Amino acid sequence: MPGLPMGSVSIQVAAEARGRVVVVRGTWQPVPDHAPLPVVVGTDGSPESASAVAFALEEAALRDTDLIAVCALADEAGLLGTAGRIRQEFEELIARRQRDHPGVNVRRQVSEGSARAALREADAAAQMIVVGARGRGGIEGLPLGSVSLAVLTSASSPVGVHAGDPA
Repeated sequence: MPGLPMGSVSIQVAAEARGRVVVVRGTWQPVPDHAPLPVVVGTDGSPESASAVAFALEEAALRDTDLIAVCALADEAGLLGTAGRIRQEFEELIARRQRDHPGVNVRRQVSEGSARAALREADAAAQMIVVGARGRGGIEGLPLGSVSLAVLTSASSPVGVHAGDPA
């Protein structure tokens, strides 16, 4: 059931936890007998998002399914200056992390639009979405960034949030 209230326990736990949190809501959907739905990870290619990519690769390996790595350029272009640099960092991060899970097929999806829109679209065909707690443009002191909060409050799939390595 999408649309968690802002003060919900799920959001508070995701905001305060160190490490991995998975929020599951709604009704259980059986995985089809044909190709299983993929795991989706939202990443901006930054070092901060590396732990979310590793988490998503592990989930895809455990579920014996593909990983769709989504990178949206609209939210990041103003921060880094060029879309080319964002794409390069995204590709390098995925290649580096994929070495730990060579059996996982990773499909890269670069979107010219916003991360929220790209992940909302990917949610329709995902069995899980993984995001980092904050991206590279996060405001100091906020435990959740705007993209992770948007995914937590609107996704119909289970949402994994990674807040970096456990303390």
